[in-house]
Order: sequence, then C-alpha cells, then structure tokens
Amino acid sequence: MLKTFGTALLLASGLAITAGPALALQIVVTQVDKNTDGSMTYHFAVKMDLSETLTPGESKATADFVTVYNFYGLVDGSAKSPAGWEFSSEDFGRTPTLNGYPMVLPVDVPNTPNLTWTVTKPVAAGAQIDGFVATTRMSALVEGEYSAQVTRQLPAVKGAAGAPGSAAKATKQALIGALPTPSFLANVK
Repeated sequence: MLKTFGTALLLASGLAITAGPALALQIVVTQVDKNTDGSMTYHFAVKMDLSETLTPGESKATADFVTVYNFYGLVDGSAKSPAGWEFSSEDFGRTPTLNGYPMVLPVDVPNTPNLTWTVTKPVAAGAQIDGFVATTRMSALVEGEYSAQVTRQLPAVKGAAGAPGSAAKATKQALIGALPTPSFLANVK
C-alpha cells in the first residue's frame, strides 16, 4: 500500500512539473532562412504568460532576460534585437540565480556561444515579442534549450478574520525549456 502511494505521489509530482511550463514564458523559432553563403538565420519570438512581466533592473545583472544556449557557429554581428532589448553573447550563458546559486540547470557546452537578450524597457504581461534574430554557420537544424528570468505578479492573500494577509507583490522566477525547431521548418535547404 505504501509503495503504491509512493508511486502515485511520484507520478503526480511528475505531471505537475511537466504541466508548469505551459503557463510560462516560451521562446519559439518562428522562421529559419537559408542564406546564399550557406549560413542560416534564425528568427525567435518570446511569448509571455498573463501573470508575467519583464522588467529592467538597476543594472544588467538585475534585469529580466532570456538566454538561448549552445548556438554553434554564431556569425559575429548577426544578432538583432527588438526595441527595448540588448543583446550579448558569452561562452557561458547567463542563467537565473538566487543568492549566487543557479535556479535552473541548463546544458551549457563550454566555449560555445550563447545568445542572451536583456530587457531595457518594461514588457507588459501576456505580450509576444518578435524580432530576435541570429545567424549561424551551421546548416543542420537542432533542438536547443533556453532559460529566462521573469517577474511574476503574485496576488494579495487575504488572512482569516482578524489575521493579517499579505499584499500583492512581484517576485523573480526562473524558467527553463526546450527550444524545438517546428517540423515545418525541418525541410529548409
């Protein structure tokens, strides 16, 4: 009986974990262009949940951001950003942290370019942002991984009669997810 309960609890936990990312920021590949020199240009979009915003910080270190890991063959100077975003690329990708510890553990291959876009102007909840672009010398389509730091709006909690509640507040949240190339793009040549 205890073994059955443990198995059911583990299964329920797994379902809860896999169900979570559906209500969170997502990075998607919207288009892939094959260029005449053999390089490929990827177009990305960021889709946000209705309870998330993206906020600039006092510095780049505290601002919300998105990172696409292991973008092999990045062509220098090819990355573009939409208005209100700043691009950077490091060999070790920027990952959300809490007190100096990573909040998610992406697969980040050493000495491989990572794409990070940091927000410089506030982004409203539920928005879709297009205009993230980067070109690679690699001609194969691969699945990647991304992480993001967002600001999640938590509603006020009312206390029991006579007990204090808590006010609404904004908290930082870390996300991680797969970055699949849509199947309709698999035939790009």
